[in-house]
Amino acid sequence: MKCVHCGTLLRKQSNFCLGCGKPVDAMECYITEMRESGKVLTRKTDKESLNHIIEFTGKIFERALLNPDLKYEVRDFFEGYLPKITEVLTRYKDAKNHEEMKGQLDSIKNDLTDVLNTTEDAFGLMYRYLCENDITQLQINIEALKTQIAMDGLLNSDFEIE
Repeated sequence: MKCVHCGTLLRKQSNFCLGCGKPVDAMECYITEMRESGKVLTRKTDKESLNHIIEFTGKIFERALLNPDLKYEVRDFFEGYLPKITEVLTRYKDAKNHEEMKGQLDSIKNDLTDVLNTTEDAFGLMYRYLCENDITQLQINIEALKTQIAMDGLLNSDFEIE
């Protein structure tokens, strides 16, 4: 992953860039790097998949920020899958910029499309899982509140709670 401010290659767990000294926002760095690398994609479907991956990445990150308990559930996503797809895209971009490698890249274009589609599906599933988890937790909280109200004898009394 590279610093979005100066382009310096960052250490995996960096809190600041050794090149420019600015704080590192890993999510911003990954998304910026994916967008930059994605500029060399030629297939419309690949570009769409990458845009969905970036969109899901932001949404998953927002969910994890809102609910710190989710950090363990999305750890593999942030520490494994996101860096790997970013690395694949960056390597593809770098290879595409070397004239002598362009012919060899045609043979892996279908593999790249497959990995983008698979990653898009996986990130989408992760996001849907987190949303479903939120709904389940909300239902549990509602039931707990209803139980507490009933235990306190507030149902069927002088006032109505709906």
